[in-house]
Amino acid sequence: MKTNRNDFYANLFYSYSHKDARYRQNMEDALAQLRTEGLLQEWSDLNIPPGRSISEKIREKMDESDIFVFLLSPDFIGSYECMKEWRYAQQLSAEGKLIFRIPIILRDCSWQDLLSKDDVKALPNDGKPVANFDSEDTAWLQVYEGIKAVVNQLRKTCILKPEFRQEMERTEFLSLQHVKLQDIFVFPTLLYHPLQPEEESLKGGIVKNQTELLGKKYVLIHGEEMSGKTAFGRHLFLSLVADKSTPVLYLDFKEVTGKADERIFSRAYYRQFSGDYSLWKQQENKTLILDDLSSRSNHIELIELAKGLFEKIIITLPSDTFYSFFRDETRLADFQEVEIRPLTQSQQETLIRKRLSLSDRVEPITDGFVDQIERHVNSIIISNKIVPRYPFFVLSILQTYEGFMPDNLSITAYGHCYHVLIVASLVKSGISSEDNAINASFNFAENLAFKIYQTRKLQAGNSLDLKEFVDEYNEIYVIPESIFHRLQKDDYGIINSEGYFRTPFMYYFFLGRFFAKNAKEHKAIIEEMCAQSYVSSNYLTLLFIIHHTNDDEIIDDILLWTLCALDTVEPAKLDPHETSSFKGFVDMLPESILSDNSVEDERKRERQDINEYLIESENDMEEQIDEDPINDIYRILKNNEIVGQILRNKYGSLERLKIKEVIEIVADSGLRLVKLSLGEEYITDTAHYIHQKYPDHDLEKIKRFVQFFSFIWTMVNIEKIVGAVNVPEIKEIVQEVVQQKSIPAYDLIGYFNHLDSVKELTDGVRQELRTLLKKHSDFFLRRVLSMRTQHYMNTHRSSTPIEQSICSLLEIEHSHRPSRRTT
Repeated sequence: MKTNRNDFYANLFYSYSHKDARYRQNMEDALAQLRTEGLLQEWSDLNIPPGRSISEKIREKMDESDIFVFLLSPDFIGSYECMKEWRYAQQLSAEGKLIFRIPIILRDCSWQDLLSKDDVKALPNDGKPVANFDSEDTAWLQVYEGIKAVVNQLRKTCILKPEFRQEMERTEFLSLQHVKLQDIFVFPTLLYHPLQPEEESLKGGIVKNQTELLGKKYVLIHGEEMSGKTAFGRHLFLSLVADKSTPVLYLDFKEVTGKADERIFSRAYYRQFSGDYSLWKQQENKTLILDDLSSRSNHIELIELAKGLFEKIIITLPSDTFYSFFRDETRLADFQEVEIRPLTQSQQETLIRKRLSLSDRVEPITDGFVDQIERHVNSIIISNKIVPRYPFFVLSILQTYEGFMPDNLSITAYGHCYHVLIVASLVKSGISSEDNAINASFNFAENLAFKIYQTRKLQAGNSLDLKEFVDEYNEIYVIPESIFHRLQKDDYGIINSEGYFRTPFMYYFFLGRFFAKNAKEHKAIIEEMCAQSYVSSNYLTLLFIIHHTNDDEIIDDILLWTLCALDTVEPAKLDPHETSSFKGFVDMLPESILSDNSVEDERKRERQDINEYLIESENDMEEQIDEDPINDIYRILKNNEIVGQILRNKYGSLERLKIKEVIEIVADSGLRLVKLSLGEEYITDTAHYIHQKYPDHDLEKIKRFVQFFSFIWTMVNIEKIVGAVNVPEIKEIVQEVVQQKSIPAYDLIGYFNHLDSVKELTDGVRQELRTLLKKHSDFFLRRVLSMRTQHYMNTHRSSTPIEQSICSLLEIEHSHRPSRRTT
């Protein structure tokens, strides 16, 4: 159908036998008035120019038509080509791509049998053949009136065109184009800011849902690249179309050229909907969605024009564009600013479940299985520091784990995820997927990343001179100009116009790759990074060096620095002597923490609180410990994450004894952190220290608070150890180390690791719990085992008989909430 028209007209397609050409001409004459009024445009095969494929052109015009008329006669029914057109029209009608099919009965024929159960009305009235009228003019007048009624109905009928719906529904990550936007959409985290910041009474907050957002008249939504701005705009559009009570129009600012004019809206309307724009715009409560606002002057002019035509306007744009050009734009002062933030852990889980439900899995999608997938995703995202937790990246990571891996990669299992994301960006930016083009891009990016590193670290305060770098680079290597420009392409290029990488993971990916390839030349820098791994940029760079390197020396350096951190502190054993200080605090804890809430609610609450204890604990430790120990604490925390990546990426090339060594290093370093806050002496001294600073507070209450902190610090570090060694492929080796150590702390690590690796509670878990409860009579170990098991039961669906048996072991009453499985 035409997409550039500014006025309504209906496209009518003639299907007829050439033996009935006279009738077709008579019908065209009868419809002359509709053509004169500009309401109808007709097409028949007479319009096909010489040399053009007849069948190809006919199919094209059938796809564009609003009205099909079939001039039925014995010759039509007996024609193979005519019947083929009839069947194709039926197909289009069944697919919702065709609104009107009108049989015109020319001569006596078996047209009732042809229509069969088709619920379509024939013309002239009552299906009387044109040839049987005393005056054919009377017959054609009836045909005219019928077609006129259809045209008027089409004018008033606003229906989203199927081809535009498909455009709005498509997803834009890697592949899987068959997945619709609605299938995987998760309402994002939207943070709105006050319209007038100087007024203290007006505060920003979180937009809870779509209804709240649409309650605002004018909205300006900004976010980082790939944050889902366009997808969110499309989702709003599709939701409003489905609602049918709100007329809505969608417009991409990239399509806006030239002077701001209402014809821009009418052209957009006719591309998106059937019906007459002049009638549609008379409706009330119209909403306009404008995507990708830029600094071009005609864009603001178009917004000003839109305010007079639409009751609500929603605009999306990149955050850098907003802060550079529109933050203080007076003509947008009446727009509510809304920022798209990364997904929460809970939103991410919802997205993962939606994506998994679209796969061909035969096994049920258990909560434990979702946990395992989440850990894979989180190991790549790294708390939003490397890859932002936006739907595009989460879905792309999921897809790489479903088998989308490039061939012949000298890169580790986890590292290939970043590789795939980058290659996908390069290909979408127009760079050939052939090895030479990708390799040229990678080599340029590696050297650029190192140049940025030098600029930031060795030339503090200086900014990157991209032109100077390119000139220097071209003296040694070759970077074709076409590739260089595509690397900077707005939509999918990996660097911006200033030469900096668009996302942190791209920078650290290429910087780590550079150091891995040039490890000997830059050995001193890498050693310095290992020594100062508590510095965030060093920690992240080391992660990516690990992804790329096959150099065991780098791995050994990281392990050595982890061993040396707090090496004067013995790892905690968590035996009764060490945990006696928890007695008073643990006695206050309820024996049963089984919840009556649904598993879904518990999982959502858990994901909201998942990092709070660690952040608070680290901040508290920072206030109480001298500078060097703080560095050691952070070095252990960061190095254990790096070592966890070593286990994930290198387990296949490490000997079993080496893997055991790495597991012990991770566990013992984490247990040294636990040891720092253990014991009655630590709790008493810390409580007195705080009481001296705040003498008005009760000393016993302070002491209970310190006990609480010590307990939480202990559990957080045990969980971090478990997270670092939670690699399914080495689970057996973890259990071997646990059995060899045979101390309470390692028993907890082994049991927690077992819980985190199962998809639901099993008899094996029950047997292990029974063994541990018999082995340990200490109140602390028994209570922690019970709490961790109950927490699993709160957040995972398992069979009722297994849960009941475990509750019996723990001597607590089983919860009978309806969400538990009974088989």
